[in-house]
Amino acid sequence: MLPTNWFEMYRGVLIQTGIIVLVCAILTVIIRVASRKLLYAATQRAEPFRQALYHSVRAPVLALVVLCGIYLIGTLISEQAHVGLLAHVLDRTLHVGIIALIAWAGWRLLKSYPRLRRPHGHELDPMIYDLAGKFARLGLFTVAVLLILRTLHFPIASLLTVGGVAGIAIGFAAQGVVSNLFGALVVYLDKPFKIGEWIVLPELNISGTVEHIGWRSTLLRGFDTSPYYVPNYVFNSHVVETPPRMQARRIQQTLPVRYADVDRLPKILKELRAYIASHPGIDHTQSEMVNFTSYSTHSLDILVYCFAGTVLWGESLAVQEDVLLNAARIIRQNGGQLALPITRVQMQLPEPDARPGAQMATS
Repeated sequence: MLPTNWFEMYRGVLIQTGIIVLVCAILTVIIRVASRKLLYAATQRAEPFRQALYHSVRAPVLALVVLCGIYLIGTLISEQAHVGLLAHVLDRTLHVGIIALIAWAGWRLLKSYPRLRRPHGHELDPMIYDLAGKFARLGLFTVAVLLILRTLHFPIASLLTVGGVAGIAIGFAAQGVVSNLFGALVVYLDKPFKIGEWIVLPELNISGTVEHIGWRSTLLRGFDTSPYYVPNYVFNSHVVETPPRMQARRIQQTLPVRYADVDRLPKILKELRAYIASHPGIDHTQSEMVNFTSYSTHSLDILVYCFAGTVLWGESLAVQEDVLLNAARIIRQNGGQLALPITRVQMQLPEPDARPGAQMATS
């Protein structure tokens, strides 16, 4: 009899709870289907902002449906059980949850903000996007925390005062973190390199492509795909080379010619200079030198010094390869040859035996 009375007493609550659960489930399915269609349409129309917007709000909206369902079910239970404290807790929880979900959606949108274009089709600097996104997320997080604290009736003024004092203490205790933060700001403002550029830290023997600039460290990807997480303070105290910003890549090679070709050197040098001066892959606004420089141990050394008209490593290597092959051709056409290291081996015969009676014994 007791179970029947219990069911009769809470039958209305159970029915309403079932309806709420069913409605939430239906809304969840509708939101999932609608978000997929909207996301697909935005992708087909090449609308990056709408694509990022639909992707960012889908999960928070689904969580909001679940939160509202829990709130309604809790309200029914509190009214049936006459528990005023539960209703008060549910109200606070709903307000805090809505603020947190809005902040979550904004965070996701700022995290995947689209690369909008300026007028006339010029793209904005990706480092500006990255810096603006970080500050926007930081501001959004701060505002959300303050609103949540206000909803929970915490004394915000006192917290800000205590936070200021604590911030000073933490700043002294975490000088490394602060130095990394300032290092990141210097990188953003001074721009010694950008995302996507190849950089070299010669003092640390580290090089790689910049993939991400964080608050604490910068991610570099090496030639062997190894990741390097470099603390940002390093860029304030070490030399940074940015090869993509070079005006041209240098070609500096020494051509060894045989000593037997010393009389042919003037003509060889003349033709080499003419070839370098007319090469289409060389930047002729830079220095160009072709000179006989030294008598080496086994060769006459000719210095070829010029600059390829490209900053791309692969293209500059192709220009250098062409220069070296044609230099060898010019040397051969003039009767010369490239010198090879020569090793002389002197063999000493054994001295004849000078002991008395040695010749008589042999005879």
